[in-house]
Amino acid sequence: MTDRILNQMLRLHIIDSEEVEIYRFGLEGLLLKIVHYISYLLIAVFGGEVLQFLLFFAAFLILRKSAGGYHAKTKTGCYLVSCLTVAAEVISIKFIPTWKYAAETGLILMIAADSIIIRIAPLGNRNRDLDEEEVRYFRKRTLMILAVENLIIFLLVITGQIYWAISVLLAVLCQMVLLISEKINVPF
Repeated sequence: MTDRILNQMLRLHIIDSEEVEIYRFGLEGLLLKIVHYISYLLIAVFGGEVLQFLLFFAAFLILRKSAGGYHAKTKTGCYLVSCLTVAAEVISIKFIPTWKYAAETGLILMIAADSIIIRIAPLGNRNRDLDEEEVRYFRKRTLMILAVENLIIFLLVITGQIYWAISVLLAVLCQMVLLISEKINVPF
């Protein structure tokens, strides 16, 4: 598919032949992201938790971009781990809010995750090291995002919206797991 798009772009003189490899890299990345996002949405649709997934995904992506952390070694590994994470989120959002002590446990888990994220973030990964200036910038940004997400969780819990609070909490917990995974150098 990438070759067809590139050949069409060459034929229409949109790109020069010297730029093909750069565009190939970009197109492959874009197509891979599209496949990921469609897969995530399908998992959420089949799990009946689309809105909660979208809240989770937004909170997670915003925090992830600043905090960094684990990246799988292969595209297949990334895809499988990401889809399993989304499936776990969808399953969790279905069952956790029905648990009698979900709010109390969630707030305790939030504090635990916060302390780990505050201690570890930001982290580069095997694909990207951070210099001192980047560490300062992303640390400040991570702390601001974490504070906002914590406030959202807290407000949702005290207003009785545990169902929605769990989606944001799961994003924070997921980010904590990715930071720990990178820190201990998970091999896959």
